Amino acid sequence: MLAPWKRTAERVNLGTTNQAAARAKLRRLVAGALGAEQAAAPATVASYAEQHFAARQGRGIGSAGKERALFARYWADAIGPLPLPEVRSSHVRAVLEAAAQGSVLGQHGERLTKRSIAGLRAVVLQMFDAAWQAELVSENPVSRVKLKAICPRGEDYKQRSVLTDAELGQLLGCPDVGPELKMLVLMSRTIGGMRTSDLHALDWTAFGPDFSTLRVPRHKTRNERGAQELDVPAAVVPFVEAWWRALGSPQAGPVFPCRKGPRAGQAKSMDNSYAARLRKALLVAGVERHELHHETADTLPVDFHSTRRAYCTALARANVATSVAQVLAGHSDPKVHQRYVNAATIRALPAAAMPALPALAGGVSASSAQKLDGPVSESPLILGSSCWTRTSDPAVNSRLLYRLS
Repeated sequence: MLAPWKRTAERVNLGTTNQAAARAKLRRLVAGALGAEQAAAPATVASYAEQHFAARQGRGIGSAGKERALFARYWADAIGPLPLPEVRSSHVRAVLEAAAQGSVLGQHGERLTKRSIAGLRAVVLQMFDAAWQAELVSENPVSRVKLKAICPRGEDYKQRSVLTDAELGQLLGCPDVGPELKMLVLMSRTIGGMRTSDLHALDWTAFGPDFSTLRVPRHKTRNERGAQELDVPAAVVPFVEAWWRALGSPQAGPVFPCRKGPRAGQAKSMDNSYAARLRKALLVAGVERHELHHETADTLPVDFHSTRRAYCTALARANVATSVAQVLAGHSDPKVHQRYVNAATIRALPAAAMPALPALAGGVSASSAQKLDGPVSESPLILGSSCWTRTSDPAVNSRLLYRLS
């Protein structure tokens, strides 16, 4: 038998041009582990995707089921049969460009929005990032494909309409709206901006003594943060206790269980949506603001996630420190929370940036002012030069005199 240093040299293709990845694989080869890894490695993107989504579901990530469905619908035919290391950015770009151009449509035949296309990219970006960390690919091909280069510049990113506090109060005060929906909306708006999946994962054992605290499960980012303990606002505690008594004062079990059918008493599915139910309830409560129920040039109709947006926006308007607000809202990415801060604070012109305006002198003549329903300060003004100006005022359908100085 030849000594180890006299054996015939054997060349091994490490399957990568990345020097760091090559060194790591060489170490495993010397240790005798490379053969086992190659045997266990998935042969195609489709087989790896199944392992990836199954692992995410096993960790309790609520969005894993939806991610699997998106991959099956939009990515499986294009890249599923390819070996994992052979996927290039051109493959990814082709799918996203087809979606942006309308060649690939949504589940109901609708054209995909920029938000939806961003979601498609995020599914495979995360999947290939996991493969890269496991050293199954030398780089993440999706990271080379930028969304700004895919979607047309003229396409607007529409936000969902958000309920005002007055509209929220009108909904909660309506006796014809069911108590379950009221409690879902109230708890999401006042306790951590909980998502639908967070509310469905709630158990009565998560409440502290006298319902003063609550361990919020944060189902979407469960693997990163775990349960988060928050105070229940004192004004909300009586509503929680009343809901608890209405369910029979349970010691444990889901806070929002299925009420009917074979799954009565069990937790609801994580992907259950309340969007249509919420809009219907708003109409019942007399909340009929157009943009809440119809798509406009700038906004989409309200959905249940709007309660979370309202919570985050309220924190920003209350000037809560961004780091604190991010923890309260359970955002794992500070960039996500910054959107709410920008939307809430970058709106009004700061007082220091206002020009010095001349004081209003004179105003409306006494005889004409008597025709107005409100005080003079509420009357419309036509700005012009510093002189008497005659104008038509539609509020009183007559000629009025204004004086500006």
